[in-house]
This record gives sequence, C-alpha cells and structure tokens, in this order.
Amino acid sequence: MILIVDDQEANIYSLKKLLESQNFSVDTALSGEEALKKVLKNNYALIILDVQMPGIDGFEVAETLSGFNKTKDVPIIFLSAVNKDKKFITKGYASGGIDYVTKPIDPDILMLKVKTFSRLYEQTVALNDMQQILRLEIEERKKRSRS
Repeated sequence: MILIVDDQEANIYSLKKLLESQNFSVDTALSGEEALKKVLKNNYALIILDVQMPGIDGFEVAETLSGFNKTKDVPIIFLSAVNKDKKFITKGYASGGIDYVTKPIDPDILMLKVKTFSRLYEQTVALNDMQQILRLEIEERKKRSRS
C-alpha cells in the first residue's frame, strides 16, 4: 500500500486516482501528524510526501520515520510545488527521502518511480524475511549440535 500525504485534498485526489489506475492500493493523510499515526498502524511500501504542510512539515515527518525500526526502510518520494531550490532538495534527501519531485509532475515519470521504489521495497522485505529464517535455522542447528 502507498501512503499519500498532502494538506491539499485536490492533490491527494488526483494522485490517488493515478496510482489506483495502475492497481496500487492507496491510503491518504491530510497532515504530517495524521501520517505518523497511520504509519504506526499500517505497513506501506512507499510514502509520497508533500514538503510544505502546516504543523509538521514533510521534512520533519521523514526524519521521524527514519528513526522508527518499522519505517526506516520505507522509501519516501517528496513532492513540492514551492521548494524547488537546491537547498530544499538537499534537505529532502538528508531527512530520509529517496527522491524529490517538483510540481507540476509528469505522471508517467512518477509512475515509473513509484513502480521501481515499491518493487525495491518488496525485495527488501523479502530479503529481511529470508535473513530472519536463516537466523532461526542457525540457532536451531547450534542448539542441536550442543545436545
């Protein structure tokens, strides 16, 4: 599932329709605070995050998410209509973003990015699951060899 975070309902609506047209399941949040609550309850393959929002802005959300074990590996694509300067783009990457897209967005390019990042996330989850299985197998073999 993909989480879209933007304080403008019109932006969420159009992006949600675009993603759903490509068979992605989508959840939405209208603020940074709402997004943080949702990520604690749900698992997301990707977060598309507006930079400029009242209250907690996108950078603060990303920094917070990078501090949680559950969400530190979830890729974040920043979207911004206003903050197009290099210093904001640099801050986006520094705060945990994996990409920074300025508006107006090209829907085809955004979909390519979404597909790539969600696939990479799924591969990361599969590798982490395999690592856990291997750790358990090693522990089990160690126990058997001691007996």
